[in-house]
Amino acid sequence: MRKLIYEYKQSLRALKEMKAAIEAKSELLEQDIQDKTLINSMISEVEFALQWMMSGRNPDARRGADRTGAYTLDPKLIEAVVPNQVASEERKLTAHEQWLLDDVLADLTARERDVFTLVKAEGLTYEYTAELLGLTKSSVQTYLERAERKIEGRKTGSLFLVS
Repeated sequence: MRKLIYEYKQSLRALKEMKAAIEAKSELLEQDIQDKTLINSMISEVEFALQWMMSGRNPDARRGADRTGAYTLDPKLIEAVVPNQVASEERKLTAHEQWLLDDVLADLTARERDVFTLVKAEGLTYEYTAELLGLTKSSVQTYLERAERKIEGRKTGSLFLVS
């Protein structure tokens, strides 16, 4: 993957040089304007691909379940995972708390994590969660139960979460 990223960065550099060469001309012809438009489009696409490869996520994904670490940014999730610890709405999670949440949620599948986050952290109903994820209400309940069992097992088995 590093080699591919390196090659994309080389291509991006070459595209930017081509764009600079066109912009350096004193008078632009119609063909130059078309070339510049095409090069700008190519630069945009290469930057998008690079960002995707380096982050491992779709840069255009704006929904909470698609964002990197979206489930770790909500302090209400601490209450869902560790009920005796109260989290306020205004405060941000510390790096240590985010690391603990990542550790607790590491064993969950993507679907279990989505369901757990929507129901426990966001407070959505089973019905609405099922509608959002394209599942049945009983599937949401099953995923949530599995997630809670895995989290409890992780909390008792992890050296970092023993309190």
